[in-house]
Amino acid sequence: MKSKYKKTRPKLSVVAYVIATLPLPCVVCAQSLELKLDSVLNNILITATRMPLAEDATLAQTTVISRRDIEAAGSSSLIELLQRRAGVEIRSTGGAGQPSGVFIRGASAQQTLVLVDGLRLSSATSGGAAFENIALDLIERIEIVKGPMSGLYGSDAIGGVVQIFTRGYAKPRLTAELGLGSNSTLAFNTGFSAVEGKTSMTINAGYREVAARSASNANASSSTYNPDRDPYDNKHVLLKVAHTLWQGEVLSASAWQSQGRTKFDDGPTGNPSNKQTLSGLQAASENNFASFWKSNLRFGQTIDDIDIQSSFPGQFRTKQNQLVWQNQFSTPVGAWLLGYEWLGQRVSGSTAYDKSKRSTQSFFVSVNESIDQQRLSASVRRDREDQFGSRTTGSASYGIQLWTDELVYISYGEAFRAPSFNDLYFPGFSNPRLRPEKSRNVEYGWRVTKPEYRLNLAIFDNQIDDLIAFDFATSAPLNIRRAHIKGVEVSTDFAWGGFNWRGAVTVQRPVDGDTNKQLRSRAKQFGSLAVSKTWDKWDVAVDVSGNGKRFDSGNEAMSSKLPGYTLLGGSVRYRVDSRWTLELSGQNLTGRNYELARGYNTPGRNVFFNVKVTAY
Repeated sequence: MKSKYKKTRPKLSVVAYVIATLPLPCVVCAQSLELKLDSVLNNILITATRMPLAEDATLAQTTVISRRDIEAAGSSSLIELLQRRAGVEIRSTGGAGQPSGVFIRGASAQQTLVLVDGLRLSSATSGGAAFENIALDLIERIEIVKGPMSGLYGSDAIGGVVQIFTRGYAKPRLTAELGLGSNSTLAFNTGFSAVEGKTSMTINAGYREVAARSASNANASSSTYNPDRDPYDNKHVLLKVAHTLWQGEVLSASAWQSQGRTKFDDGPTGNPSNKQTLSGLQAASENNFASFWKSNLRFGQTIDDIDIQSSFPGQFRTKQNQLVWQNQFSTPVGAWLLGYEWLGQRVSGSTAYDKSKRSTQSFFVSVNESIDQQRLSASVRRDREDQFGSRTTGSASYGIQLWTDELVYISYGEAFRAPSFNDLYFPGFSNPRLRPEKSRNVEYGWRVTKPEYRLNLAIFDNQIDDLIAFDFATSAPLNIRRAHIKGVEVSTDFAWGGFNWRGAVTVQRPVDGDTNKQLRSRAKQFGSLAVSKTWDKWDVAVDVSGNGKRFDSGNEAMSSKLPGYTLLGGSVRYRVDSRWTLELSGQNLTGRNYELARGYNTPGRNVFFNVKVTAY
């Protein structure tokens, strides 16, 4: 039968199409998100298939947070934004700048892959990503894909993928923002872009500080609790350059850095602190070798560098060099993707690991096809790591378009997570014979897309084996645990009564496969509801988010029980004219006292006022 792929491909300008392609959006990728294309590109996803595809055409559950959404939410941090908008769960040991993790569909923080402009960003020692130190002012767009994605991205994508796209502009622009808020919050950010012929450049830089409340409270142990304030500050910078050659090849380079410094609690005395620097740089070449063949070759590096000053000081540095060559083919039998990746990880610092570097080579292939009312998406990937050997993962999804605006699908996927350097090589407390964690996931979905409303429903069943846990009998980590996570997700957005509404709810059963106990820090239900409206020059938004009860332990100990909570937030924006905008936002407006980790505070009621000017 004749393929429908070419007929369903989004019709964008040549520039927008080049921008939207390939999984590592560089300078040009970020430029595609200019406001004049926002209404189109908000419906184009990259992360779900590593190719540009309309959101309604993907056979995966996704959430997109645009720059407009970020500004409308009025959140003070990335972790707070994800808590309110992404349909995920959060665990934080304190407020601003304190260590935080994201749980997607009950998977652990280490089982969530985090990408920044297509590059992996995480600590190879702890295995997690430092969401708390990624500045919101650097971000143009966020895509969250739920479900196993190792068939496209390899290790860590058991729960899903969070990809962050840094900011960029497609035309000359000069902007500046200044804000003040509760807890002596001060924030400043400025952005500049220039275009000269076929060359463009973007610069963005900013600073934020907050005199945050104590990270811990009286529920913490006496060796941790300290009632003093734990201030936090962050400074960030971004630079992007792109040039189009005479034959159409696009060369680009980018570099960014976000550095956070915070105090934390380490007992009633002392003044411990940590400084964490996250950074990334890359160079890329995008080229069309033929009308049906688009190629992207890129090399980049990310660094996670943390310096801890306390009674137990330490320095931990992760450097990840990454090479990607990806080829996209439009054929009569679908859109094909063939690629090669190389990842070189190196750790250094104050700990003498038994081994300080490792590398992974990967080959992957995927296809997306649409024939009449049927849709197919499949991928397979082979990863070879010099420590644990080779592993093959993949996924397959099949969907049927019941009507023009309704789709049902079923998918199966496998995923894995490689052990961290702490698991494998930490002196005296490691196990170099550990196997990767692995998972098998089945999902059933139903999607309705009408002009007046959208509805998404997903039923998932994820079984995770060979979970790594520390065995006190042997003083080493072992593959001794299992987890079984089943659940239902429902999300919708619609217009009613002159207002725009958006809601999402997840009901799940995240349990330990051996004890049947609820997994640590996971609730059985959580969700959010938001409503917004625009009157002339005014934009008003209100949102409510909440979680059910959780346990901050793996055995449901009552002493670790964390009650459920509901949070109220909102924002008001007034456009004075085409250049000036005034914004007032607030979080936890009811002053709810709640915990995301036993013995650690969360931000109380806070209000923030921001002034933004666009010179041109």
